Amino acid sequence: MIIRGDLPPVGHKISLRAEAENKLVEFLEGHQYWVDSGTSALALAVVDAKLHFPEVQRPRVIIPGYCCPDLVAACVYAGVEPVAVDIEEDDPSYNFEHLRAQLDERVIAIIAINFMGIAERLEQLRALIQSLGLRTRLIEDNAQWFPVAKNDVPVESDYAIFSFGRGKPLSLMGGGLLFTQSPLLSASISHIEPADVASVQLSLKIRIYNYLLIPQLFLMLNRNPFVGMGGTEYSALKKIQAMDEFRLLRLTANFSLYVARKFELKIFYDNVVLKNGLQKLAALRTQRARQLLRYPLLCPDAVIRDDLLQKMRACGLGATPMYAAAIDQVAGVDGLVTVPRRLENAESFASRFMTLPMHSGVSIIYQNEIKALLDRHKS
Repeated sequence: MIIRGDLPPVGHKISLRAEAENKLVEFLEGHQYWVDSGTSALALAVVDAKLHFPEVQRPRVIIPGYCCPDLVAACVYAGVEPVAVDIEEDDPSYNFEHLRAQLDERVIAIIAINFMGIAERLEQLRALIQSLGLRTRLIEDNAQWFPVAKNDVPVESDYAIFSFGRGKPLSLMGGGLLFTQSPLLSASISHIEPADVASVQLSLKIRIYNYLLIPQLFLMLNRNPFVGMGGTEYSALKKIQAMDEFRLLRLTANFSLYVARKFELKIFYDNVVLKNGLQKLAALRTQRARQLLRYPLLCPDAVIRDDLLQKMRACGLGATPMYAAAIDQVAGVDGLVTVPRRLENAESFASRFMTLPMHSGVSIIYQNEIKALLDRHKS
């Protein structure tokens, strides 16, 4: 009997083929700083922004109310105060009314998240900053997205960061990139410590990761009660290091695989959830939506989300809740984030949000199972 297996939330294999030429250098142009993680890239951006405001005694950085706690870690590393501002109703982007109320000379930067491939409204953010006569820097967090064409390369922000960690669009099981329009200050670059020498263990780790993308093998990990997967908690950033040579040599091959991917599953999911009235994330049907990391599903209420999530997990269909709470309620964050106003929209979003897998392993058989479960929850 063939074991059916469980779908991993993400399922793109990592190529171990080494190529001396890093095609991303020419593809992105601009100023590039290759570091050991996306969090390090973000922290480096915040450090540089802070150095441009030496007159500000207690600098602040704005972060969205629904986000990864790594944003907090980057701010803490840089010695700035993270201030959480609520998001829009049924949208992961900033609530501009709440954001405007927090913008003053102490705010050195705003971190704008490209959420699952749904871009923040960067032009409007830039216009808001200028209308208030501020010099606030704009940091574009693209940890969940990567461009496939040169006309997608960031231009609206002062800094743009990318992540190559596990489960990212272009994954190398670690690594990050800070892309800037202007070169970093020398004092910022001094934060980058030399890279660790990548050992044979990293190659083995990637090979194991690739094997675990096979549903029958992932099932053994996914159903193991002693393995905690998918939890969200705060982890402090201790240092920033350069990206190791092992990963640098494998960027080109994995970028080529990323560009060649198909994103047709979005159409499948759209057809099912829109027909059933399950999708409340309107931004998904605008030009803000690009290549999606996973399919983002914002359910009508928490009861439907919890029921769908429980049933899909039981069937091993790769569904996840993403961040289970607003940023001020994430484990380990307490006391590290300033929250001027309750994050009501973020709380609601967190209680109703889930993701569905978008990778090539989602075969017709799995698609039919997912569709059957979604069809039972017509809103």
